[in-house]
Amino acid sequence: MLLAPPATLTVAIMTYNRPAHLRNCLASVRRHLPGAPVLVMDDASDDPAQLALLEEARTMDGVRVIVASGDKGFHGGLYGNMQRALAECDTRFLLYLQEDTQLVRSPDATDMDHVEQALAPTDAAFVYPFFIKAIKKKAGWTATPSDVPGSLQIRTRDNALRPWNFYADICIADVQALRAAGWRFQPSEGANGQQAQSLFRPMQWLHAPWGFYCPEVPIFRWRARSRSLAQRILPARVRENAFFHDMDADSVLRLRNRPANTLPFAEDYLTTTRKVRRPFVYQDVKSTRLSHLVWTLETKLFKR
Repeated sequence: MLLAPPATLTVAIMTYNRPAHLRNCLASVRRHLPGAPVLVMDDASDDPAQLALLEEARTMDGVRVIVASGDKGFHGGLYGNMQRALAECDTRFLLYLQEDTQLVRSPDATDMDHVEQALAPTDAAFVYPFFIKAIKKKAGWTATPSDVPGSLQIRTRDNALRPWNFYADICIADVQALRAAGWRFQPSEGANGQQAQSLFRPMQWLHAPWGFYCPEVPIFRWRARSRSLAQRILPARVRENAFFHDMDADSVLRLRNRPANTLPFAEDYLTTTRKVRRPFVYQDVKSTRLSHLVWTLETKLFKR
């Protein structure tokens, strides 16, 4: 049976003090998964623009805003918020996003059927729905055709299975499987990968992904912005947020019809709203060689 996204899938967006990116992410979800329930999991933001956007989101149909206590560890309250989203979810599947990500196309009934088939085994819990970073080419990643329709298995040169083969912070989770296994999110992506490796089969990666990480995202958030020389010397174009254009029909067809053993690198399919460095980088301070050098020195000197 083919699935309808609103009936089977909840979207949880993890966010803290990035209002422009939250607005973009939320808009992409409502555009590409219309009717799907949305949980906005805010980590006790204090940026006035973010707080205003949260108030606006509370008025949107199908959107719930949940504000956490704001545990500011290395990842803030990310994993506690992911656990809370798991507890609040009342659909079978839960798509975990972060505010600096974006959906770039609308999954159809066939896409959702692929998700259902990937998560059909009782020991399956996670599916990866994003494109792959081109920087992974250096790691020798390869695609191995899966016996699950519409899915891939990803390997490195030595063909070994590692924790990231089993879990990623951006994922589609089978809520029933996680609850049955007594899943509790651990304080790092690696630790969650180890937990998933002990409980579940390797994660399937969608042959035709739905979204990706926005490039050149501001590394400092509101009050901390002025602390970095690296960010102050960035060119004006980098100070403008870079998002993705939605994929057109030809791009989606090209994505779907590529060979099954070919990785879906984001740079091959996605276009941005302004010129960005390629291969994509994911922090604004890495967008130029000079700012990256200054940021590296600052990190060593001030232990950022």
